[in-house]
Amino acid sequence: MVSSPSNVKTDSPEDKFKRPVSILVVEDDALVASYIQEVLEESGFAIAGIASSGPEAISLASNTRPELALVDIKLAGPMDGIEVARLMRSRFNVLSIFLSGICDPETMERAKTAGPLGFLEKPFRPSQVFNALQRALAELQQH
Repeated sequence: MVSSPSNVKTDSPEDKFKRPVSILVVEDDALVASYIQEVLEESGFAIAGIASSGPEAISLASNTRPELALVDIKLAGPMDGIEVARLMRSRFNVLSIFLSGICDPETMERAKTAGPLGFLEKPFRPSQVFNALQRALAELQQH
């Protein structure tokens, strides 16, 4: 009789933190935000909230304290995603992965000042989102 090992490890996000990893989505396009939410939930992540503006993102980060944030660089309103990511990092130690359809060198250099854990260029596939989050979580565990 062959028995299966009981110590098989999986690479799901729940195993990394022993609970679903909480992700804040900062995206002002409702369709894109909904798509990201679906991808995250199907991948086993918890949604800390969805913010469509900088002030809303800061408020949600303050209240929910997510492990990570997916932040669109270009947001409608007074703050862009780079400023939002900087504030979330300095105030709440929430690190970000940037989403953007804008990849000009000037924007990318400015975005680097926020210390992101990655960049996802729009449009992206679900596997790209999942892989970026896995890399970010691995980096967080090393600190």
